[in-house]
Amino acid sequence: MKIVIVRHGQTRGNILNEQGISLFTGTLNNQDTDLTEKGIEDAKKLANNEIIKSIQKVYCSDLNRAIDTAKLAKPGYELNIDKRLRERSLGDFEGNYPEDLIKNEEYKKYFTDNEYKKFRTDFIQKAPNGENYTDIIKRTKIFLDSLNMEEDITIGIFSHMHCIRCLMYNLLKFTPKEKIFNLKIKNCEPYVIERMEDGTFKLTSHNLNDLFSKVCW
Repeated sequence: MKIVIVRHGQTRGNILNEQGISLFTGTLNNQDTDLTEKGIEDAKKLANNEIIKSIQKVYCSDLNRAIDTAKLAKPGYELNIDKRLRERSLGDFEGNYPEDLIKNEEYKKYFTDNEYKKFRTDFIQKAPNGENYTDIIKRTKIFLDSLNMEEDITIGIFSHMHCIRCLMYNLLKFTPKEKIFNLKIKNCEPYVIERMEDGTFKLTSHNLNDLFSKVCW
């Protein structure tokens, strides 16, 4: 099996985060998570990418930004929508900015206490009613286990940054596992992972070590 993983196109939330403005989007479906004009154009360009053309079956998150990207990249293809491929949930924080949440006594500790502040990237800590990386690793593993890895097929997975990090962790089994927090996944860039003869998986489109950076979200 060959697995082509693609992060959705650029959204307004992505732009804000790149500008240093934290808007917690998580699993939201609204104007802040819709594709920008650039996101739409980048997704359209994928349709002419040879790697994307080779995809025979498409799996996709149930969130609009991933669905829209998949439709533009693989027009006319049936999408196998799977909730297990959605972005990490930020629970009560979704749709809010840190500067507003810190004013709430119930949430203040998540921005002032060193342990609680880890909720963005941690295996244990999580936003109230949200998910941590352990949760995402579990659900993405269940998804991967549902596939017939011995099948001679190229599949496409259209998903989100935190979910893709966990998919890669489950497939590539890199160590130490904390490196997952520094795995940089670009919008609308295909990452190809192939099953080797010995049953292991290898990233063949990129040098894995080149994907690790100090950028965490």
